[in-house]
Amino acid sequence: MIITIENDFFKADISTKGGELQNLIDKKRGKDIIWRGDKSVWGNHAPILFPFIARCLSGYFIIEGKKCEYSRNHGFGRDLEWNCIRQEKESADFELTQSEETIYRFPYSFSLKTEYQLTEKGINWKITVKNTDNKAFKFSTGTHAAFSLNGNKAEDFLIEFEKKDALTAVSCSPEGYLKTDNEGKLITQAYGEKESGIIPVTSSGFGNGHLFTNITSDWVGLRNLKDNSIVKIQTKGFPYCMIWQNKSGSPQFVCIEPWHGLPDAENTNHIWTDKIGLVELAPGKEFICIQNIEAE
Repeated sequence: MIITIENDFFKADISTKGGELQNLIDKKRGKDIIWRGDKSVWGNHAPILFPFIARCLSGYFIIEGKKCEYSRNHGFGRDLEWNCIRQEKESADFELTQSEETIYRFPYSFSLKTEYQLTEKGINWKITVKNTDNKAFKFSTGTHAAFSLNGNKAEDFLIEFEKKDALTAVSCSPEGYLKTDNEGKLITQAYGEKESGIIPVTSSGFGNGHLFTNITSDWVGLRNLKDNSIVKIQTKGFPYCMIWQNKSGSPQFVCIEPWHGLPDAENTNHIWTDKIGLVELAPGKEFICIQNIEAE
């Protein structure tokens, strides 16, 4: 089911599948903010990632002593039907809870909510994870918003970090798995951009993605060099941010992905509690992250 919300400035469609933002239209500029999706290129738009992020080596984790299998990256949150628990003209909230479809892959009781609220500048986007179990659990969450190039060339854009500090990249294998040192810790390095906090977008893309940490910026944006407009997504409070774009044909979008989590390490032991980057949540507690999107 598609839920539509609208104000004088923006219009958004949200699917109950994945609680996913399907599009965000800037009515004033007549532009798509969020990629509308093309399955021949990349069929998603702005998926919510849970309970893990990115690649799962060999397709399984060991959780509570049991083998929990996954056939896709980024967990199950994006693939399941969510309940629309509140809908108004300019806002809507959705929730996913444990079920027969989740319990064999993530053996805990939880509530995963996403809240969308249109504003004059864009859309406020809040995700809340609540531990409704009687024991603590670990998880990851984040988003994978694809920002449309609206038919323009990739070279007409750049990625801009709010603060022009030198960027720190997380080292990953060509397949997208983490590289770690002898103590199992992340390996990081200077990204080496020519201008601090600025990354040109090109038709050659970002491979399996460029992953950043130690982020000092409250937002990261996609700047259109033709009209100087910019679309920003909030990264404040997020320890990691991935930049990725489609590989099929000419680039049509760029993903800016604030994450609370990381891909598997290339030498993982598959034990869930040993996985790098997970968030631990006590029974009855909530974890909130906000990734508001604004267009200027």
